[in-house]
Amino acid sequence: VLETLSRDHLKEVCRHLGLDDGGREKAVLIGRILGTEPAQQGFGLDRKRPTPEVRPDGPLTDEAAPVDELQPPPPEKLTVEALERYLWSAADILRGSIDSSDYKSYIFGLLFLKRLSDVFEEEAEKLIAEGEPERIAWEEPTEHQFFVPPSARWSKLQKTATNIGEALNKACSAVEEANSWALEGVLAGVDFNDERRLGDGKNRDSVLSRLVQHFSKVSLRNAHLSEPDMLGRAYECLIERFADDAGKKGGEFYTPNKVVELIVELLAPQPGMRISDPTCGSGGMLIQCAKYVQKHGGDPRDLALHGQEKNLGTWGICKMNMLLHGLVDHRIEKGDTIRDPKLRDGGELMLYDRVIANPPFSLDEWGVEVAEADPYGRFRFGTPPKTKGDFAFVQHMLATLNQEGRLGVVMPHGVLFRGSSEGRIRTGLLGEDLFEAVI
Repeated sequence: VLETLSRDHLKEVCRHLGLDDGGREKAVLIGRILGTEPAQQGFGLDRKRPTPEVRPDGPLTDEAAPVDELQPPPPEKLTVEALERYLWSAADILRGSIDSSDYKSYIFGLLFLKRLSDVFEEEAEKLIAEGEPERIAWEEPTEHQFFVPPSARWSKLQKTATNIGEALNKACSAVEEANSWALEGVLAGVDFNDERRLGDGKNRDSVLSRLVQHFSKVSLRNAHLSEPDMLGRAYECLIERFADDAGKKGGEFYTPNKVVELIVELLAPQPGMRISDPTCGSGGMLIQCAKYVQKHGGDPRDLALHGQEKNLGTWGICKMNMLLHGLVDHRIEKGDTIRDPKLRDGGELMLYDRVIANPPFSLDEWGVEVAEADPYGRFRFGTPPKTKGDFAFVQHMLATLNQEGRLGVVMPHGVLFRGSSEGRIRTGLLGEDLFEAVI
């Protein structure tokens, strides 16, 4: 039984029995557990355990220890609440070193690296247990959902004592390069070696070392999580708390949950639909659509979830958020939705069954220069004022709806009564009976 366990599991058994868990060879660890190697002083058990003897017909002898005694206890599952507290406490390490609006980049980046590394190791051990050679399990990218190169594995990062920021940056680049089909650019907005935010080399190493060791205390393997989607849920909670901590800036990447839930309930997305958020921020609205479908008995993987986000750092957070929720098949583009819409097919804007968004309120310099000769014909109801981009986003979204499509959007109340060009746009929308409700 012991020979079928991984080295890490054997170490867990040693710790459970009060034995020294040191040593790289499985045979040494097994001998220590069975009592054929003396236990080291100071670990609570310095007597030898009797060696189990197995009869030819299988049952253990009376003197042998039951097999169950040799199994490690099931690890305590990590709950959402415990993970939320743990992640938020990581911010305490950064307080006083960097601005609160920058916390999220570093904590999300480390969370993502740790999660990828833990799941990679879990998959590798499973492959070995199923009979695959160690070379394939640890070195072949094709056997893993996401391949983590040796330089980016957490065990390597945990042992780094100096130039930690550089090591983390290299780890991010290596992970992106190895999984460019899904992760290209996701971690590019996180600079762990930024002297302006983290200070000189000595201070950077001090802060980052504490962060790495903090994340090392928790396992993010699937087997150690109390529920499948808990990492995504904890991530959302952290986004909300960072939004509160950052004040007004938080609105750039986060919309309150109850607002999102209301709009999704009204839109009632169904399996098989194509859904877009052209100002997606951290992706909460798209994820809520997936949750709605799942809650009503559908498969969220049957949705085509598309989005676009201008802010590079927030775009990366959105990509991470989608992946941590298990929504691998998505399309999140970088860029300015008005000036350069990226969600296109054959040169035309893609059309959607549902569009949901919370665009920036009354955006100045929104791109009025492109409206006069827009190649996509988005502004047929009129050109919004140069300093108020609200109806520019509304018209873009209307232009991306199919014949049966529905749009739910958060707007500042000024769009209901401001006159001039906005009044004319509003009249046109009402004239075509496009409004279902204003809440």
